Amino acid sequence: MTASFKSLSELLEKVEATKKRLEIIELTANYLKILSSDEIEPAVNMMVGRAFPKYSQKSLDVSWSTLNHVLERESMFDWGQFRQAMAKTGDIGSATKVVLEQSKSKKQTQLTQNFLTITEVRRTLGAIAQTSGAGSRTRKERLITALFSQATPVEAKYLVKIFTCEMRTGLHEGLMEQAVARASDVPLKGCSTQAWYLAISAKSQLCSKLMA
Repeated sequence: MTASFKSLSELLEKVEATKKRLEIIELTANYLKILSSDEIEPAVNMMVGRAFPKYSQKSLDVSWSTLNHVLERESMFDWGQFRQAMAKTGDIGSATKVVLEQSKSKKQTQLTQNFLTITEVRRTLGAIAQTSGAGSRTRKERLITALFSQATPVEAKYLVKIFTCEMRTGLHEGLMEQAVARASDVPLKGCSTQAWYLAISAKSQLCSKLMA
């Protein structure tokens, strides 16, 4: 079954709520085990706040002002509430979630009937990264709007975090490495990031072979 972006977002909510390192690793490893092979790499990167792998040359090049414009247009975004939420949480994604949860926009309610998937989010992020030249901001806004128009408040929270590269859930790269190693039953020592992705996708001992 295709994994929803909401399931990833809800996992990150659980991760953010705990300060226990081992619990974070366990939650993340268990989640990775249920993903299909083509969902693992996008999920791993998005969970640590990256739209693409480290080795990728792709860049979203989306400003906060562009996100502002999309949010205002799609959800009757209340910037007064946002500033209050920012003062309380200190986090752009969390503040966005607070405002959207309080929004009474009928348009937002109607557009959240379809659910986003991990692969759909990655595909759209890829399209955004490939958009350049004259009129690129307008085209990027259309693609970003397509994501946020389908997103629930908790999904919007993590979309904002991915766009701003500020995940800050406590799931840093070191813990992700341990979670991937546990999920794939691959020894952590000597594994490169690319080897982890391949190993967990195959659910095998590819790490030692790839690093040989």
